[in-house]
Amino acid sequence: MPVNRRGISEYRTWTMEQLALAAAYLLGPDEPMLAGEMSRYDSWDGWARNLAVLVTAAHVIVFRIDYLDGQPRWVGMAARPKAVTMKRSTLMFGWMYQALEVVGPNGRWSILGFQGEKEFNPEPVLEAWRHAVRTTQQT
Repeated sequence: MPVNRRGISEYRTWTMEQLALAAAYLLGPDEPMLAGEMSRYDSWDGWARNLAVLVTAAHVIVFRIDYLDGQPRWVGMAARPKAVTMKRSTLMFGWMYQALEVVGPNGRWSILGFQGEKEFNPEPVLEAWRHAVRTTQQT
């Protein structure tokens, strides 16, 4: 529904702001978030989210999101870009399933998008990650 789409868009914007604040808190103001994406999936009461990924010039971080207040609370993975692989997965042109698959040194995460969702766009995250891989040194 259009009202739900508007609400999802505003909630996505708020979440991206929260991710940028979390990156600044963890990494300092000299390493800002370049791109990020959050999961959104159908649940019994409408939709929910549980994971988010962000990319900086030197790190990829996967956050688990608190179900009650929607804040990024736990770091599931923090790694250098060269230690991570990412790819976009879809089924039936994104109408049945779409995700940003993130694989790092300690696990695999699927950042899920809504069925047929137009706002789910992992391309900025993938491009920021590719750029970080090309420009950072492995440590």
